[in-house]
Amino acid sequence: MSALTLHDISKSYGNNHILKGISIDVEEGEFIALVGPSGCGKSTLLRILAGLDHADTGAISIDDRDITSAHPADRNMAMVFQSYALYPHLTTAQNIAVPLAMRDLTAAERMPLLNRFLSGQKAKRAAIQRQVVQTATSLKIDHLLDRKPGQMSGGQRQRVALARALVRQPGAFLMDEPLSNLDANLRVHTRAEIVELHRRAGVPTIYVTHDQAEALSMADRVAVMMGGKILQIDSPSVIYNDPCHIEVAQFIGTPRINILDAMVSDQGLVHFAGRPILHGIAAHAGTNIRIGIRPEYFRLVPHDKTGLIATVSRLEFLGSEVLVYLTAPGAADELTAKFEPSLARDIVPGLPVSLHFHADQAYIFDKDGQRMRQPTDIIIQSATPHKVSAYV
Repeated sequence: MSALTLHDISKSYGNNHILKGISIDVEEGEFIALVGPSGCGKSTLLRILAGLDHADTGAISIDDRDITSAHPADRNMAMVFQSYALYPHLTTAQNIAVPLAMRDLTAAERMPLLNRFLSGQKAKRAAIQRQVVQTATSLKIDHLLDRKPGQMSGGQRQRVALARALVRQPGAFLMDEPLSNLDANLRVHTRAEIVELHRRAGVPTIYVTHDQAEALSMADRVAVMMGGKILQIDSPSVIYNDPCHIEVAQFIGTPRINILDAMVSDQGLVHFAGRPILHGIAAHAGTNIRIGIRPEYFRLVPHDKTGLIATVSRLEFLGSEVLVYLTAPGAADELTAKFEPSLARDIVPGLPVSLHFHADQAYIFDKDGQRMRQPTDIIIQSATPHKVSAYV
């Protein structure tokens, strides 16, 4: 059985259907990233998991225990919020100790004026303090234990929030865009800390983000959500290299995948802008399809009339790579190709070129956006690859 199971979770607010039958099985120690555009239902699903909201239909279980209607405090889940949610009047040590105090101390033992007269409360508080120091040391924030949130940077506050979640040794971690308030360099560093925290804890983690780089680099599996549904859930490699839907292909990948609107003619030939470019498509003549080609799969040769005819419109130098933007007759949007800088030295705006790609690097989608999985062949690819100047 899975450590954490969501079955057919649905949620609506009036006529607005936020979640439409979400089902996920999370294994023990697995890290799953929920990624998708704003408004797709990611945070709502996390709030339902935490017990901060209730589903209209469906069930949730953790370690075979049904927690669908359980109070948030009884779910044994720790949540890390985008806004840190630290108590501003408490020190780091006191913030981290909050979940332990709520769990291990009685209401009377938590009262400042009464606790000194209660036997056993000192031992409990000493045990809590030891756990706080141990957790803070593991996250390298033990030197911040006496500081309040207003005296710390965003990265330090985020580590305090992580420590507060970790200290209670929960059955699952829920993280709602915890890095969105950090700058780019600190985000990269902190996401490595979160992965290490998850590895040490060894419990299921569901991580909500709109940043695909976070999802692909951190997760064991990525769930792509669109319009309240999970379109695909799989390993980062499969999500990127084998998308099952055009919306997955368009959302995952930077820069975005190139999409060509094409039509199938007689004998499985595929025409783009009036030219045959693929064959072997099992579809009726007149069928509209869409072809997806990632920017790194394009190859450029001087204008030889054998590939997709295009003109370079502009270039973007990004250090380790160069993005080449092109206009092509019949393409609804600007096309993008990606190269190493050494292969783009002779590419300049206004240059007429031909675009080539391999058939196994082209994703074919039907008119509804579903992937068409069938062998195809390129018929515009030259038999001998061209190499002119510094680029091919």
